[in-house]
Amino acid sequence: MTVQFYRYLSHQEVTQVQKERKIHSTNPVTRYATWYTPTRYDNLQIAQAELALPAAPTHRAGPIPADAMPDFFVPLRAVAPAFGQPGGGVEACTRNPVWLYGLWNFAKSDWEP
Repeated sequence: MTVQFYRYLSHQEVTQVQKERKIHSTNPVTRYATWYTPTRYDNLQIAQAELALPAAPTHRAGPIPADAMPDFFVPLRAVAPAFGQPGGGVEACTRNPVWLYGLWNFAKSDWEP
């Protein structure tokens, strides 16, 4: 089975991702670190809890095949608790962009180009 990755996005990231067709952090404080998980979540509250996100995601990007991912500078690891969430999911991090072709919209239960 091929490993695939997902990025869970908040509404703040969606406009940038749709406009630029890439996932890439705009935060210089984190040196543009962007986190991904090999876990597909269909429930946004579970995604928020296991990935220790500050808010429930509004969109999902992926699946992105592992061979389309840039090198990770933080390899797969367990997600630590944060933002009042328990963590426990799996994540990895890169500082390079990932090019996209669409996003999954949880509210509409539909794929957006």
